[in-house]
Amino acid sequence: MSAQEIEALTREFFDTFARNDLAATATMLSDDLEVIDHVPYRFDTKQEFVEFLQGAMAGIESGTFGCRQLSCRVFNDNGAVANMYDTFSGMGKNGKPLSTHGRTSLVFAKEGGQWKIVSCHFSPLPGH
Repeated sequence: MSAQEIEALTREFFDTFARNDLAATATMLSDDLEVIDHVPYRFDTKQEFVEFLQGAMAGIESGTFGCRQLSCRVFNDNGAVANMYDTFSGMGKNGKPLSTHGRTSLVFAKEGGQWKIVSCHFSPLPGH
């Protein structure tokens, strides 16, 4: 796996959010997932995080996700890290515009020959 392939997987991960396709998002996640997000507690499983996402995305009508300054590194052909700044712009089902900016780190590991996201860290940028 190359850094370019990890970059493509990272962009696909964000594209699943833009499509509001949480089933596709879930297929990219390890069952043994750990997530640190904007909320004041940690998610210790894929199921916990997907349930959180379902609630968070329920109020969103449409949106776009983007990343900039994406840096991808591969280690020993079985681990990889992607770091970036992320942006979300969208419209809530209530008609109000939404916008967030943050930092994201994704850790990938090979599981059964497939790359899965095993750890995520999302943090908002100050003032956003």
